[in-house]
Amino acid sequence: MTPVLPEPRHPVKWRGRSYPLRGLLLLLAVGIFWGFNWPVMKISMAAIPVFTFRAIALLFGGLCLAALCRYMGYSLKVPRDQWFPLLLVTALIFGFSVLSGYGVLQTGSGRAAVMAYTMPVWAIPLSALLLAEPITWRKLASLLLGLGGMALLLIADIETLGGAPIGMALMLVTAIIWAAATIAHKKVAWTVPTLVLVTWQSLLNSVPLAIGAVFVDYDGVAFPGLWPILGVLYNVFIATALCFYAYFEVVRIFPVGMTTIGVMIAPVVGVFSGALALGEPLGLAEFAALALVLAAIALPVMARRGAFR
Repeated sequence: MTPVLPEPRHPVKWRGRSYPLRGLLLLLAVGIFWGFNWPVMKISMAAIPVFTFRAIALLFGGLCLAALCRYMGYSLKVPRDQWFPLLLVTALIFGFSVLSGYGVLQTGSGRAAVMAYTMPVWAIPLSALLLAEPITWRKLASLLLGLGGMALLLIADIETLGGAPIGMALMLVTAIIWAAATIAHKKVAWTVPTLVLVTWQSLLNSVPLAIGAVFVDYDGVAFPGLWPILGVLYNVFIATALCFYAYFEVVRIFPVGMTTIGVMIAPVVGVFSGALALGEPLGLAEFAALALVLAAIALPVMARRGAFR
């Protein structure tokens, strides 16, 4: 017999349905904390090398997620036939972790956030190739909008830095890798909770990152100051443990349309927090690119009839 859940005490109305206020708070937390993490990463990785920073954040963040899984009653056991796709997705996330770290160091944190969140745009052609999903006119328009925003950021990066936009190129590859990881994850009929998969991905990725820290960062690691240490703690407890839990709770509570709107908060927060915290340029190109990318993310979902049901 299915239990009847009580009505939320402070419901949030969305398209005629009521959702708990707790879900809305978690939705805002994901967008704000993940967006603010881009300048935090730039500050921290300027003092702590990329491999070392990522290894620490993912190892201890993964341990926090493992403790959360045990608290929620999830078994950490993964079926033998699902280890290969898990390792494949983990390898793609490893590429995302490394390239996004170097990318944010080579360009503005706000621009890096906007470029990273073009991921849904690149998932469109990949889903057509690998999942045989049709490309509709909305998806095609989304792809063109995302390409327009990317082109604006690349041009602005050349003008600002006076050279090749290495950081933006790295972030472009990062967004494509993120999209590939998403498609690879979608192709598998997982039999374990997603939070368990994320826990293993964090813990497994910490191993090659730690090896890379030994061989790549061995002569560049010094005891960091207060702000980089706080950045590491932020990534362990907030950006990894809290936000991953909050994100999957949001996915469980809300329909896809409202979840997408929450994710769209992150690049906006990334742009403005980078400008405020680091004095990064915030001109017409940045605003126009941000608008194009947000439209590209929203168009396939928000324009579809019944997407919010």
